[in-house]
Amino acid sequence: MAYVEQNGSLNVGLKLEKGFALLATILNNVHGGKASFEDFLPQRGEPQEEAAASPQDLFRLLQSVKR
Repeated sequence: MAYVEQNGSLNVGLKLEKGFALLATILNNVHGGKASFEDFLPQRGEPQEEAAASPQDLFRLLQSVKR
């Protein structure tokens, strides 16, 4: 457990993603780009904001589904 706490997950897929993200960041910076390491990592587990629907939105949606 000490190794996992110090070095992160043992998941090979996650390690590969981080390696490719690092490679992409280096190539981007060499060619004049301004991207950061996090720009090349997939977004995981972050909550997506849900837009609150108003009663008018619901009414318009129901009207658009006329049979």
